[in-house]
Amino acid sequence: MRGFSNSVHERYFCEVYRGAVYRASAILSRMDLWETFATNLRRLRNVRRWSQGELAYEARISRSYLSKLEKGAYYVSIKIIGRLANKLDVEPAELLKRSSNRG
Repeated sequence: MRGFSNSVHERYFCEVYRGAVYRASAILSRMDLWETFATNLRRLRNVRRWSQGELAYEARISRSYLSKLEKGAYYVSIKIIGRLANKLDVEPAELLKRSSNRG
């Protein structure tokens, strides 16, 4: 990227995803959804008083992968969302539902 300073270049890189250009607000919204998923996953696991290891075993995923999901560090597939929701006894949409008490 000739002619871009580092900060502009980094911003441009963040706005391109799979060949499509997104506005910064869309990127922030996507990041917010990752955080929402991670928070809900952790909350629902704790409500059932399961360790990460127990949920990971039940959902047939590794504990380290579950840990990364709860930190919002990894992408998650619909297949895994379905497995987790099934084991947590909730609808898959519950894992992506934003809290109504946002501040």
